[in-house]
Amino acid sequence: MNARILRPEEWQRINSPGLPELLAYTEPQNIAVVVVENDEGEIVASVSALHVTHFEGLWIKPEERGNAGVFRALIRQAYALPQTRDEKWVIGGAEDGNDQMGALCERLGGYALPMKFYVMPVGD
Repeated sequence: MNARILRPEEWQRINSPGLPELLAYTEPQNIAVVVVENDEGEIVASVSALHVTHFEGLWIKPEERGNAGVFRALIRQAYALPQTRDEKWVIGGAEDGNDQMGALCERLGGYALPMKFYVMPVGD
């Protein structure tokens, strides 16, 4: 068995159902695809490591909610960061019951993903 990072020109070899769809939205500098190949060179396992902008913690002072200028300025500046990274999309997290963040994500063309996200420690 050999574990390695797959070169972008080899991404078509991936068998994972969700990964090819994700790769269409991701620039090569923002993702690494780790694979395990058997002795014949067949990919037997894969996982991707993404570098992606994640919008989180939306807050607008109650008196300013509904102020389109505040909203536009906030989103324009927030979108500037992923644009400098040549990213085609961002992730926005909305806790259950946080209708404000969920509504913002939908308003910006987002859709809910059918998954849970976990925070995992790396290293010490």
